[in-house]
Amino acid sequence: MVLLPGASVPLHLFEPRYRAMLRDLTATTRRFGLIMPPTDTAEADLPVGRIGCVAVITAVDAMPDGRANIVIEGAERFRFEGYVDAGTPYRVGRVVEHRDLAEEPLDLVATAQRVRTLAQRAMQASMTIHDATGDMPPLADDPAALSFQVAHMLRVGTEMLYDILAGRSALARLELVERAIRSGLQDIEGAATLHVRAKTNGFHHGPPPA
Repeated sequence: MVLLPGASVPLHLFEPRYRAMLRDLTATTRRFGLIMPPTDTAEADLPVGRIGCVAVITAVDAMPDGRANIVIEGAERFRFEGYVDAGTPYRVGRVVEHRDLAEEPLDLVATAQRVRTLAQRAMQASMTIHDATGDMPPLADDPAALSFQVAHMLRVGTEMLYDILAGRSALARLELVERAIRSGLQDIEGAATLHVRAKTNGFHHGPPPA
């Protein structure tokens, strides 16, 4: 899987090596690295330069047989530099930070506002379809964080998620998720309209449209 910064994800740990890792982590930092290998690449052959994300363990539900359900949250990104022999049953890697490049703030702010508006429309339509009540989840103010947050909400394919994770341009990521939202927005808003009509047996209640 691809973990994005800020995303909260449940995991089920059952392999002995990950049980050992969990025991070590709960006694120390509660942080580990998560990297999706390239397609058809064995874990042992993970290439140098692959980008991953730090996972922070925020909840643990241990089972009597040693398995565990955990919740992780994505933190900072890193670049894989190679494995090291740490004498543990799980793999340990050498990594360096992977940060965004500097960009024009005005471009970021303007694009982030468009993405925020489109995401709110999509979320409102989804809530309508599922008869959900309450407030919509708050969207990040920071453009870089917003790009990851909306990408996670879109549930796009893993290859696209990896490209988003690895990209060092927040503006490019925002433009990518903007295109993704626009491509499906008409369908989801149309489905929301049909859902409302179906609940009223197709009759419109209220003032006529302007």
